[in-house]
This record gives sequence, C-alpha cells and structure tokens, in this order.
Amino acid sequence: MTYSDFSDNAKSYLEKILAILDIEASVLEEGLDENTICYRINCKADDARILIGRNGQTLEALQFVVRQMCRSGGSEEQKPFLIDILDYRDRRKRNIEEQAKKAAVAVLNGDSERVALTPMNPFERRLAHQYLQIDFPDLVSHSEGEGMDRHIVISYGGMPGYAQASDQSSDKETDEAKLSSAE
Repeated sequence: MTYSDFSDNAKSYLEKILAILDIEASVLEEGLDENTICYRINCKADDARILIGRNGQTLEALQFVVRQMCRSGGSEEQKPFLIDILDYRDRRKRNIEEQAKKAAVAVLNGDSERVALTPMNPFERRLAHQYLQIDFPDLVSHSEGEGMDRHIVISYGGMPGYAQASDQSSDKETDEAKLSSAE
C-alpha cells in the first residue's frame, strides 16, 4: 500500500464515520511535517463538542479507531497522522503551555516548592515537558501518578551545573570506595 493509498483510506474512513454519525463536515488533509499528516475536520460548533468530548477523549478515541481501521485495511506500514477538529489541538497546546507557565512562575517566585498540574494524557504531558525544558531550563518536571491521574510536577532544579557536580562527586566517591575495597 502506497502512502497515497494509506492517506486516501484514512480520510475515507474518517468521512464514513462522520456520515454514520450524521455530522456534516469537511475533512481537509494537511501535512504537519514530512512524515505526519493532519486531518482537519471543519464542522458546526455543536458537532465539534460531540466529536472532541471531555478533555479531548472522544477525539483521541476517534483517532484510535481510524488508525485501527487503516491497519485492518491491509496497511503494513502505517504513516503517522493526527485528527484535529476546529483547531482544538492548537488551542489545547496553548492552554497546556499557559498552565505550565503559571506553575513555573509560581515555583520561580518561591510561592511553592512544587506545583502539580492537572492530569494529562501522554501526548499532552510530553508537550508540557518540552515547553518547560525550552522556556524554563532552571526547573525540573517529572510525571507522577497512574493511569488517568498521571500528571506533571514542577520544581526548582537548582543552579545549572550544580546537579552534575554533585553527581560526579558521588560517582568519584563510589569509584574510590571500589578501589579501596579491591586493595
């Protein structure tokens, strides 16, 4: 199956699902980068709310179903794609970055030592981690929790190079201990 066939199948499956749901919409294919396609669904706002669902859960499920349909359609090599509805993903990304920024400023201002963000799916957590690494390099972010409660915690990472120096000194002490025990 060629890239064009895969693309046609994914778009066709998506259009069929929308027709079954009796939602009038247009599906536009747009390249995000050289490997990833975005299928943008333009529809009425009420229909968009149904398709997006709470916190994008229905949108993620729709994307999963279309991927599975493409796999069962005989595609050996699946091309990555996203489904977006009325630019929901861009708005959500800006919202995540705004949340992360507020939490980062609270940590930097000393209002709190650690700030936990609301639970997010893996893709959204990755967006937040990347944003924090680029815009707030003095801070550390990590994920905590399980399943639907998994969230990001932001804290102060200390002076640049400080963590490396302390790690190196503990490694040096460990190496010295190994040498003295070998003698």
